[in-house]
Amino acid sequence: TSLASTGYCIGDKEGNIVTYGKIPTNAKDFENEDFRMNYVCDEVDKLIKEYNIKEMVVEDQFQSVNAKTILCLRKLIGGIMRVAYNNNIQITYYYPTQWRKKLGINQGKAKDKKLMAYNYLIEHSISIGEFKTTGKNKNDDMVDATCIYLAHIKK
Repeated sequence: TSLASTGYCIGDKEGNIVTYGKIPTNAKDFENEDFRMNYVCDEVDKLIKEYNIKEMVVEDQFQSVNAKTILCLRKLIGGIMRVAYNNNIQITYYYPTQWRKKLGINQGKAKDKKLMAYNYLIEHSISIGEFKTTGKNKNDDMVDATCIYLAHIKK
């Protein structure tokens, strides 16, 4: 979850992926950070209604090298929690270490773990295109969202 690109994956309880994607934002398109966060939350609300979502799984962030970044992410998670609450949806939270451990991809540095998550999807015949961690076409947020969903249904 981030303001630049919030990934999502929608699937059923049997492990079938319905759709995945990202909610991209650009700071220059919004008056301030709060408007940007509200836009992301509005998009999450639209997905909930469009796909009749009954349960959400959210990555919980607990650390960052940048205090401003962690504050921003915590505010965004709070906004998403509020959207879920308003739609009577239960949320399950996973720390990155938790979902990666469930999928067996919790070794190495953060950059290696991102590539391991992408490779996990490829190994399970889930393709989201060429793996990109930067730029306009970055898709690592979609990779994370899809892996979090897969880890959740793995229980």
